[in-house]
Amino acid sequence: MSIKKCIPGIYPKEAIPEYSPESERKVYNAIKEALPSNWYAWHSIKFKSRKENDIEIDFVIADPNRGILVAEVKGGLLRKQNGKWYQYQNNIQDPSKQASKCKYALIDRYREKNIIAPPIENIFFFPDTDASEQPTQGNMQGLVIGIKELPHLKKIINDLMVNALPKNLRKKASKGWVKFIHDLWCERWIPETKLYCRTKKGIENRLKLDKYQFNSLCGALENDKVLVKGGAGTGKTVLACELARKEAALNRNVLMLCFTDALGINLSKAFKEQNITAAPIGKFAVNLLRNTGHKITESYTHEFWDTIPLQAAVDGLPPEDKRWDTVIVDEGQDMGDNEWELIRECAMGKKRIWIFMDESQAFWKERNIPDDFLDKCFKYDLGRPYRCPPDIQALVDAYSGKESETVLIHSTIKDGTIKITKSIPSKVHENVGKEINELLKEGFEPSDIAVISLRGMMFKENIMHLKTLGGNEIVKATDENIKEYIICDTFLRCKGLERPAIIVTDLRFVSDNYNTRMSIAVSRAMGVLRIIGAKDEIEKDFVLSKLLF
Repeated sequence: MSIKKCIPGIYPKEAIPEYSPESERKVYNAIKEALPSNWYAWHSIKFKSRKENDIEIDFVIADPNRGILVAEVKGGLLRKQNGKWYQYQNNIQDPSKQASKCKYALIDRYREKNIIAPPIENIFFFPDTDASEQPTQGNMQGLVIGIKELPHLKKIINDLMVNALPKNLRKKASKGWVKFIHDLWCERWIPETKLYCRTKKGIENRLKLDKYQFNSLCGALENDKVLVKGGAGTGKTVLACELARKEAALNRNVLMLCFTDALGINLSKAFKEQNITAAPIGKFAVNLLRNTGHKITESYTHEFWDTIPLQAAVDGLPPEDKRWDTVIVDEGQDMGDNEWELIRECAMGKKRIWIFMDESQAFWKERNIPDDFLDKCFKYDLGRPYRCPPDIQALVDAYSGKESETVLIHSTIKDGTIKITKSIPSKVHENVGKEINELLKEGFEPSDIAVISLRGMMFKENIMHLKTLGGNEIVKATDENIKEYIICDTFLRCKGLERPAIIVTDLRFVSDNYNTRMSIAVSRAMGVLRIIGAKDEIEKDFVLSKLLF
């Protein structure tokens, strides 16, 4: 919500609403003409008080040096007779009682907000009543402006203020007492939804498509062997999980394998069903061998993780009749020959096997699904992605070599969905920290944010090797506390782990597969995307350079 700054003058500035009584229209015009340059006035302030359901003050006039006049306006011919007030022939409430009710309600409202109010008194406008003398009623004497006085308000307004509030402000009123009235009157209310709220709503709307996508896929899955293709954000992993649960509910033992460690760890935590085994294929191979008595020491080398699946396929599997009924493979595009050999052995016999893959995110171009799987599988294409907002998806498409709507991306750079920051190289990681803190101010939780490096984890300058960013603790994608902290990891290790807010960085020194790296990283963003890199690297990016220059 946006509230405009209050400057001296009358509010509303042009004219009061057409439905306002003629008596208030006369008073408004007179005050507008008479108001000193450093005073304030507001027409029709409405609020609720603790003692009265609804309060409406006709006019409030404020002199910053003295205080507030609460003005009651009564149109028509007024008189007081036999101790009673009349408007024409109708008996009415004593105007001073109505004015006092408004005055004390305003004082009470200040107290509710712990604001020290300035002196507040009542004045009265009777713009249709012609009288030679002021009423002698004690709380009104010298404070009534009738039909004769109204045209001369400019000359008498200072005296009127002094008469009502004889002394300059002595009591220390709170600094914001004028702004409090202005906010109460409410000059302007333009709803401005915080970025986080807009992001959350968009995610909720898009994820409703998961059910539709699953229902449309069910027919294809009546087949025992199915290959499901879909780009980033088409819901492959969600659908694979739903299929695993469906099979488990039919008392089938289910094995769900993926390539990325972080995804596999999270999948294993997601399933409560005892007859579902979920794991990254490398860790799965290690556990198979250990369970059969092999002593395995994990080594963070390519050779170890390349050969361990084949060793598990030969020496680690249980007898064929003890294996799984259903095998589900996610991230099929990343599996190498040895991984496929292990998968083949796991699915040996008349077993169901479903494979999910995204060719556009294939990082190792030499890896392919074996022909014997391709030949036997029913093929299904998930179609258009829906997990990312359309503008971010357009960016993903651009990096994947597809046609994209750059106009759409341009528009959302303006509304804050996408933000690209050029930095000097030494300040890139510092700027990532600043952006994290900006997102936190917008309402995002630490667990909503992931920082993705385009470099591998062995690169010593990778941002993932830091302990904190912007004063905030960060964890790797494989950490057990990813539901509480900001993730900071590589583009490959974050595959399958979407987050409402993604920050892509470490564009420097990327020598190969730049577009694929960017496509994978950018497609993790379910709501907002930030790209932070050195100025020269962003200018070299064929997509970003078109957006910024």
